[in-house]
Amino acid sequence: MEKWFIKNKKDPKIDYSKFGLNKILYKILINRDIKTEEEFKNYLNPKLDDLNSPILLKDLIKASNLVLKAIDNNEKIRIIGDYDVDGVTSTYILFTGLKRIGGDVSFDIPHRVIDGYGINKRLIDECVKDNVDLIITCDNGIAATSAVDYAKDNNITVVITDHHEVPKISNEGKFVDILPNADAIIDPKREDDNYPFSNICGAVVAFKLIEYLFLMKGIDKEEFFERFLPFAAIATVCDVMPLKDENRIIVKYGLGYLRETKHFGLNALIEAASIDKDTIDIYHIGFIIGPTLNSSGRLESAKEAIDLLLEIDYSQALEKAQKLRNYNSERQDLTNEALEIIDSIIKREDLIDKYNILIVYAPNLNESILGIVAGKIKEKYNRPTIVLSDSNNLLKGSGRSIEEYDMFTEISKSKTHLESFGGHKMACGLSLSENNLMAFIDDVNKNENLTSEDLVKKIYIDAPLPLKFINLNFAQDLEKLAPFGQDNPKPQFGAKNLKIDNLRIFGKNKNVIKMSLIDNNSRAEALLFEDSKVFLNKLARVYGRDQVLDLLNGIESNIYLDIVFNIGINEFRGNVSTEMRVKSYRVIGE
Repeated sequence: MEKWFIKNKKDPKIDYSKFGLNKILYKILINRDIKTEEEFKNYLNPKLDDLNSPILLKDLIKASNLVLKAIDNNEKIRIIGDYDVDGVTSTYILFTGLKRIGGDVSFDIPHRVIDGYGINKRLIDECVKDNVDLIITCDNGIAATSAVDYAKDNNITVVITDHHEVPKISNEGKFVDILPNADAIIDPKREDDNYPFSNICGAVVAFKLIEYLFLMKGIDKEEFFERFLPFAAIATVCDVMPLKDENRIIVKYGLGYLRETKHFGLNALIEAASIDKDTIDIYHIGFIIGPTLNSSGRLESAKEAIDLLLEIDYSQALEKAQKLRNYNSERQDLTNEALEIIDSIIKREDLIDKYNILIVYAPNLNESILGIVAGKIKEKYNRPTIVLSDSNNLLKGSGRSIEEYDMFTEISKSKTHLESFGGHKMACGLSLSENNLMAFIDDVNKNENLTSEDLVKKIYIDAPLPLKFINLNFAQDLEKLAPFGQDNPKPQFGAKNLKIDNLRIFGKNKNVIKMSLIDNNSRAEALLFEDSKVFLNKLARVYGRDQVLDLLNGIESNIYLDIVFNIGINEFRGNVSTEMRVKSYRVIGE
């Protein structure tokens, strides 16, 4: 079940013609909460010079001084990252950045199964054995109080760079940060940090630290951007950061640098994935490059992804990239198998009728894909979802949420049942004893206050758009608003009472439906990606089997749809055309 809503935010009464906008593009920007002339100008003309200064991050200068002192004293520096894309790219940025300015630097990444998330005693023991003087974390560390204490007890200086929520404790009715006893802590989520935009990923925090260090060493700004902006952009997209403010600048220009990159590892990855380098966009980062980099951390060790990024022999890089692509294929198979298992449990036990928060356990699943499965179940049922399986004598799980449910805050209310827990509003990771599972499920669902309306999937439409307005010029105008992603979605439009004049089915799995749609005297071609049997059965239930057969045989029918769609540009064999993609539909009369 889903509901459609037309966005209708208050008009700030700005003369949009001075920005070269038409009325529809103006409305789309209002829907993105762009309210002032200055915001319109910055959105439409983002510049690298508009990035926030790194020195605005609390402790960044302190951390930089510690790093520079360690380099001057020939001390050993170790970076401890994380096994996802953000952690891999953060590690790469810090490692190569510090190498560039003369650091004696190494890196380590926790193993997803052996270590779990973040810096820990085993990794610190390795640092002690190797006589490491300074540890720098990236994309982790803000909650590692005991691990940092252990490092300090071993006379190791610790710098934390992270972007996750800071653990808090209630003090006289007010929640205050619990910060580890590190020598410097860079995290824009700190309560005492006044950085102008806190929603940056771990790689961008690392990027800011290296930016300042390069500045101190007099290294050219263009070299800095060329080296690191593509990685900051990849991490921003893959960590699903909001594409607004400086994130939008990073991704927009990062894509440009990525298309021009001479980096062996990135080029090998692009070639192994058969991507047209000149047309790389958000889709390629989020659905191909990112998952491929992620795959080694899910199935083996994330160090393999970093090895690819550090490779200086292109033939070797290509072999390593292909190995990651193979891992990714294996990961996809494991995900599909696990998804079937979890979904069958939900149906067999009628969990949708019992609970608003789905917490599902299945034995013997690969723990690396639990978050992906949770995300897919969340999308299917529009319910916050946690998927659990066995790990080291505990149950370990990942959760994904809907906008109406702050997963970090709400699950925190039940953390007495848990062995470990961390996350943010839209996702979490946790572990618990199997003996506590039912008590945890009951407690989480007892505490939730979601309404039936909250659980209805909501489709937001920027504006109604008759087919007569859809042309190449309009599609090209929409591209001015790119890049699209989290909090800056591709504009969605609605059209009602469209007659299906022609219908063809393509694809190995018969899941690509191409339709010719008519609105009064206007016609447009539209694509729908859905199992054709499901779609045709929906039509037949309303209009009858004979009408559907007529449609498939090219005979005029009287079948009508309301649709929600977006518009793109399709370039195929030198031909450029507009492309409507149907994102949701209703069969009229259903």
